[in-house]
Amino acid sequence: MIQAGDEWIPLQAELEIEPGSALDFSSLKLTDAPAGKHGYVIARPDGQFAFADTPDRPQRFYGVNLCFGAHYLAHAEADRLAQRLVRLGYNTVRIHHYERDLVQGQRPTTTLNPEKLDQFDYLVAALIRRGLYLTTDLYVSRSVPYREVGIDRDGLIPMNTYKILVPVHTGAFENWKQFSRAFLDHVNPYTQRRYAEEPALSWLALINEGNFGNFFSELRTIPEWTHAWNRWLTQRYPTRAALAAAWGTGLEPAEDPASQTVALPTRLQAEGLRARDAIAFLADTELAMVERMKRFLREELGCRALISNASSWTRFTTDQGARAVYDYVDEHFYVDHPQFLETSWRLPSRCPNTSPLAEGAPGGRSIAFTRLFDKPFALTEYNYSGPGRFRGVGGILTGALGALQGWGGIWRFAYSHSRDAMFTPARMGYFDLATDPLSQAADRASICLFLRGDLAPAPHSVALVMTAADLAQPAARIPTLAPRWHWLAWVTRLGTQIVPTPGAPSLHTALLPLAWQTPASAYDPHRALALDPYTVDSQRLIAALDGRGLFDPATAPNPDLKFFRSETGQITIDGPHDRLGLDTPRTAGGYAPAGQTLHAPHGGVRAAIAGSDATVWVSALDAHPIRASRRLLVTHLTDLQNTGIRYAEPARQTLLDWGGLPHLVRAGQAEVGIQLEAPAAYRVWALAPSGKRLAQVPSSTTDRTLQFRADVAGDPATGARMLYEVAIP
Repeated sequence: MIQAGDEWIPLQAELEIEPGSALDFSSLKLTDAPAGKHGYVIARPDGQFAFADTPDRPQRFYGVNLCFGAHYLAHAEADRLAQRLVRLGYNTVRIHHYERDLVQGQRPTTTLNPEKLDQFDYLVAALIRRGLYLTTDLYVSRSVPYREVGIDRDGLIPMNTYKILVPVHTGAFENWKQFSRAFLDHVNPYTQRRYAEEPALSWLALINEGNFGNFFSELRTIPEWTHAWNRWLTQRYPTRAALAAAWGTGLEPAEDPASQTVALPTRLQAEGLRARDAIAFLADTELAMVERMKRFLREELGCRALISNASSWTRFTTDQGARAVYDYVDEHFYVDHPQFLETSWRLPSRCPNTSPLAEGAPGGRSIAFTRLFDKPFALTEYNYSGPGRFRGVGGILTGALGALQGWGGIWRFAYSHSRDAMFTPARMGYFDLATDPLSQAADRASICLFLRGDLAPAPHSVALVMTAADLAQPAARIPTLAPRWHWLAWVTRLGTQIVPTPGAPSLHTALLPLAWQTPASAYDPHRALALDPYTVDSQRLIAALDGRGLFDPATAPNPDLKFFRSETGQITIDGPHDRLGLDTPRTAGGYAPAGQTLHAPHGGVRAAIAGSDATVWVSALDAHPIRASRRLLVTHLTDLQNTGIRYAEPARQTLLDWGGLPHLVRAGQAEVGIQLEAPAAYRVWALAPSGKRLAQVPSSTTDRTLQFRADVAGDPATGARMLYEVAIP
């Protein structure tokens, strides 16, 4: 159990951001209100988002999710929240898990509740008015009775069951259409626009986390799926004899697709052509469903939002064929997501709670391959979840990865799951930034690195390439999408590309052809590597890429040691030392265990860590690099837990009780040195979570370097310190 004392210092939690303070990121001009003023968000063919009125200027988006009751506020509260999100530095919000309350008490569940709808409309208008762009899903978790879709059964359809009924069950698909029509046809009285024509509602996912493979064990028990599977087989194999010739002994004597008797495999990862064909069938079903839904949204509703789907968990190489009809590609990932030991969403829960850096920072690397290079890539859910002690560095890693990869949008899950937690300080939980000052502080680094663009995209790229022929006639075993060498995402840009003409010149630095039907020899010989992307080992790949400008010989990647440095030199994952290095002109620092020193020579920052492992970085708050900036934010993050939180073991992997307020911050220090043109002109202040200056901190200057001690326990009277402002008065 963690309690206040010399090792854990109470923090005075605050939710609002003081206008004009160092934490008021509205000064960075990351929004341009109102949202939609430059036209609809469009997808550029180079894989970037842009506004329709300024198509030559790429746009990035970084924001948070709101969930459940967080959408349903009094009007004054909605204005207060929208303004706070702008001050926190966001330019977008994901409206998530909103439909349960939006149809509360209504029958059918495709009818909108007038009271809830007014609250929802006002919040949306408040966000748009302040320059925040919006994304949502057309099905997340709305509770639908079985009888509402024509199934003669009592009760409600479980959320995940509904997701896999929609593509094959006529009643479920019509129900999805009816809700989508009710929602998108509705005119928001506060904007005077239908949601289908709202330029600030820029992205729509069709079904949240609906990848069919996620629910395959249940899917194979649904008769409509068995019928669809047999119909697909009859189209692929004209006769039973043709199917038998292809499958050999894999087809049972009593099975015949013409009589709807061929069973789906017991699992998708099984050996044999039955499993191979089942994976291809799921991809084709996804493609057909998305094309059908897009026609409905575009032609019947006149909706111009960009469309995506299939955002999580189960990913096979052939799924990229379905993603090719999306407008952008969407993904999700989590580190330290809770595993529930007895009952879902009830304690006890467990998470690994181990350093991501010592493991080579794997979070998010594999999803780089879901990206198609000719489409924008969005990460609409991610988190390094509570109560994991590496949340401070986790929040930074994703922004750095997204910047290096040149992704288009990132949404943190979540800001809040409830109204109350957004206006009254509450204990930390698994996900919400509103209740976790540590994660909220870490998010500011991602805003600077990704949204502001402090960390440069990698200039080169390596593509897993495939043709339509490869996808139409896949190998005997279809692999999961990400090859083992996804560690390369920390070095250069990664993704996949379906190429119409393999021999055409390529802009990518290197190509790894799938080569199921189109051989590697058919591709640009100057770019293509004659290596099987799914069997090549890391050392052979490194050797093949040598000389292409990706690696500095002195800092070449070492996957065995978990050491990776980006080709830009701005980010280093140092597994052997459990260390992260960030070195850009405007944001510099990183993470290190106690006793080590962070050194960012280009940014001009040094931090000697003491007392507790910590993430320390410096960001300029104006248009200048750190060395010339007149105002800087310094962040020193150790660990943050709730008072009285209780674990089953010292490694803090099994959570037994959340505890309560106040938040407690792990004691620790960092000797910070910042190279400045005139260091004697600057002063240092410790900041409250609101950005209010608490007290001036002693500092010294030597040889154009400002030095001061960041100390969590620097003043017990004002509470724990995590944030500092360095500025010229």
